[in-house]
Amino acid sequence: MLTVHFFDVPHEIYWGLLIALYFYYTGMSAGSFILTSLGTVFGIEKYKKVSKVGVIMAIVLLLFAPLHLLFDLSQPGRFINLFTHVHLTSAMSWGVYLLILYPVCLMIYAWFLFRQDFVKGLNQGGFKASLYRFLLFGKTDMSEASKENDKKQAKFFGTLGVPLALAVHGYTGFILGNVQARAIWHTPLMPIIFLMSAMVSGTGLFIIVVMLVEKFKFGRLNDDIKSLIADIANLMKWFIVVDGALMIIYFIVLWYGTETGYAAGYFLLHGEGWSFLGLENGLGMLVPFLILLSKKARHSLPAVVTASLLTIIGVLAMRINLVIGGQKLPLTGSKIIEYAASGRDIGIVIGIAVAAAVVLSFLYSVLPMNRSGAQEIKSTPTTKGVAQ
Repeated sequence: MLTVHFFDVPHEIYWGLLIALYFYYTGMSAGSFILTSLGTVFGIEKYKKVSKVGVIMAIVLLLFAPLHLLFDLSQPGRFINLFTHVHLTSAMSWGVYLLILYPVCLMIYAWFLFRQDFVKGLNQGGFKASLYRFLLFGKTDMSEASKENDKKQAKFFGTLGVPLALAVHGYTGFILGNVQARAIWHTPLMPIIFLMSAMVSGTGLFIIVVMLVEKFKFGRLNDDIKSLIADIANLMKWFIVVDGALMIIYFIVLWYGTETGYAAGYFLLHGEGWSFLGLENGLGMLVPFLILLSKKARHSLPAVVTASLLTIIGVLAMRINLVIGGQKLPLTGSKIIEYAASGRDIGIVIGIAVAAAVVLSFLYSVLPMNRSGAQEIKSTPTTKGVAQ
């Protein structure tokens, strides 16, 4: 007599909120840096005014992104294994070294952007002068040849940073896209979808950060900056168009592809409909696009801020929908796997976000963010509005 035993094998979601946030931070870093490169690398003069703001934002976001990975490990010390065990056919193995090369490249790029301003700030005394002297590493030459070299080196490392930025975030989409067992992930479009959504969220955050820096560093947003923000908002509109087109193509291929693809598409529409349709594509993509369609709205700071915030929320929902949602469909059986972020993970996410905001605020306050025609607000009672 044949006896059949059935075992209830538990399924878990191993890549949770922390992994989704890692993808999110690297995306915003890549998006913000590519925007700053429009000035120094591609020679669009008006974008040079905000190059410093963007590169600091890109560096800080990228430095905090891997913390999500470390906290996700039950034994964080194991990350060393990624350096000691190199696999040339593994995207993760390549990613470890990209996460080192990219921020190093950005820091060198930033140094050449700031060097002349560091030298100019040496005569003001106090903590800032000491900090600038330390960061100069003795390179205080202000000859014309030295200034020209700064420009050339900034352009060189900025140019090198562009493909590194694309690679750093593209490899995350490549990791997901090559997992054949997960229908929601398995598509050649995944790296491109991740890159395009990164441009959307990076641009949205960049707009808000530029506004805050201009307001608190210089006291107001002048007409040039307002016009530039309108131009960046127009760019964001087209980024949304391309991102939306990619998502439509992705979903059509998913729905009409295989049986598992159809099941995945059905799950996104019905199981995750409020998040996929409502939050990610409706509130986070369609509404900002409709706002930015109007030229008048693009020149309205409240409207642009609203659209920017919505895109940031929408792309965050997209990361969660793809990373976590892609694991909710079971590989065996028919029961959807439930996921709820632990209090520990939520606390870590909030802690990292607050720490990143504090570090960004500190750097923007102490570094010479000055640009042509701008006067930095001084904190002393008798010298308000005096330029550095």
